[in-house]
Amino acid sequence: MKRRSIRYKFFIAISAVALVFIGVLILLNLFFYEDYYMLTRRNELRDAYQSIRSSYNGDMEQMLSAMDSYESQTAIRMAVVSSDGQVYTALFSADDPQDESLLPDFDLFDQQRRGYIILQAIAQTVNWNAMGARDYQFLNVTLRDNEQYLCLAGSLDSDTSKCLFAYMPYAYIEQNSSLNLLFLVIAGGCALLICLVIAYLISRQFTRPLIAMSTLADRMSELDFSSKYQGKGTDEIGQLGQSLNRLSAYLEQTISELKQSNEQLAQEIREKERVDNMRREFIVNVSHELKTPIALIQGYAEGLTAGVADDPEDRKYYCDTIADEADHMNKLVMQLLSLSRLELGAEQTYTEDVDLHALCAEAVRKTTVLCESRGLTVDYADTHVTVRTDGDLLDQVLMNYLSNAIRYTVDGGQIRISAARADGRVRLTVFNQGDGLPEEELPKIWEKFYRTDRARTRAAGGTGIGLSLVRAIADTLHGSCGARNVEGGIEFWFELPETAEPDDPQLAEEE
Repeated sequence: MKRRSIRYKFFIAISAVALVFIGVLILLNLFFYEDYYMLTRRNELRDAYQSIRSSYNGDMEQMLSAMDSYESQTAIRMAVVSSDGQVYTALFSADDPQDESLLPDFDLFDQQRRGYIILQAIAQTVNWNAMGARDYQFLNVTLRDNEQYLCLAGSLDSDTSKCLFAYMPYAYIEQNSSLNLLFLVIAGGCALLICLVIAYLISRQFTRPLIAMSTLADRMSELDFSSKYQGKGTDEIGQLGQSLNRLSAYLEQTISELKQSNEQLAQEIREKERVDNMRREFIVNVSHELKTPIALIQGYAEGLTAGVADDPEDRKYYCDTIADEADHMNKLVMQLLSLSRLELGAEQTYTEDVDLHALCAEAVRKTTVLCESRGLTVDYADTHVTVRTDGDLLDQVLMNYLSNAIRYTVDGGQIRISAARADGRVRLTVFNQGDGLPEEELPKIWEKFYRTDRARTRAAGGTGIGLSLVRAIADTLHGSCGARNVEGGIEFWFELPETAEPDDPQLAEEE
């Protein structure tokens, strides 16, 4: 079904009212105008009679002058007829000659003759018996040629010796009625056209804000709150527009808050799923990591209990193996605890000025035995940089990098440690010779328990936690870490702000 706009309905409504109004005027004119017009003409005849009668003082010359003045202003014709048959009118009197040959003006003679005929018809129609002093009668007189007149006959004085006849032709009345009807039709058509134009302008003026508000409501239903009602009116329509603006602003704010809440909830859900996945993965990985040393410890312990190793050297081998696996388990558990504290933000940090050259010298001293056993050389000459941070956490980073470098450097290879300051940050870099890593695996090595070669890592004593621990330390100290393949090997870097950030709630500065 086709929808009609409110502007169209408003225009049709105003046009219909105008059409009905004009139609009612025409119908009233058709059915009631003639009666009203006749009543008006009767009143005019009566007013003429009363005016002439009130001015009559017995002087016929004065009365004829008054009659002439009255006839010149109206369509009423008047005559005075006395009881002795004398007739007095503004056109002729009883003393005027009645012979046509004596009258030079034939039009005047025709009017006199027509007047006499009308007066004769009126006199024959009047009910003289009912005529009393100061009485008048309305008459409808028809001549032989079917010409009709509306007449009034009334006594002019108290003794009814003189009567005043006032009359007007029906043709004049009908002609006025026809002209009035024609004019009313023309005026009604013009008025209707003007009403249509005004109706269009009014409907456009009144419906423009409503259409604007309808468009605004459609935009709001599509969650577009950029549009606003621009009307400045203070009437009910203007108040409605301002209410829509307030509603739009309120909905925009509410939906924005709801979106933020939904995004926050979705983020919390994703974080919860991530934590759950990490927990399951953690349990699986820890179980897998602990399974081997526990099995070895259990096996060698059972062997000792059963007396399999009677030789002192065999018993020593069994005991050393049990001690190594227990140490491996202890390292794994300690790293996991440290990683958990860092990820939960429970690790308390202390800031101090750390000399990287001294830190590297101590790390190299701790790993001297491992390096000498494989013929590795470690160069840390280019590390004369000082940074203000947590020294213990930075030492863990360096030891993890150095341990990995020792573990994966070929025998007789070289390890190079360097440090540099740039743009308010300090970068510590550990390079080791080797084959490097595939590019697609570089982002994965920071995940917990991820190993590129599980068998080789296990044989070298790795736990898969070290680089995850480095990334957690970087997050705690507002730093960053990474790795890249370079010519001749691989390079691990750790970057920190040159001074500890004061807005970090986890950094408690110790003087």
